[in-house]
Amino acid sequence: MAYLVTARKADFSELKRALALTDGHMSTHMKLLVEANYVEAEKSFVDNKPKTTYRLTGEGKRAFSEYVATLKKILTS
Repeated sequence: MAYLVTARKADFSELKRALALTDGHMSTHMKLLVEANYVEAEKSFVDNKPKTTYRLTGEGKRAFSEYVATLKKILTS
């Protein structure tokens, strides 16, 4: 989520590399975020290869902002 907040959008390979995840872990995490409506997945083909691009939804942005605010509260109390 933090990566997508700053990047705005990223494809599967970019996220996997940046977060040092395996294909399986990456797929599992993104599936859960898509199901929660925090992230939107766009599937396409580039040079006949599948490409999935992710971006935060409005709900995802709000949830992440609330999470960060909660962390700040905990750290400053």
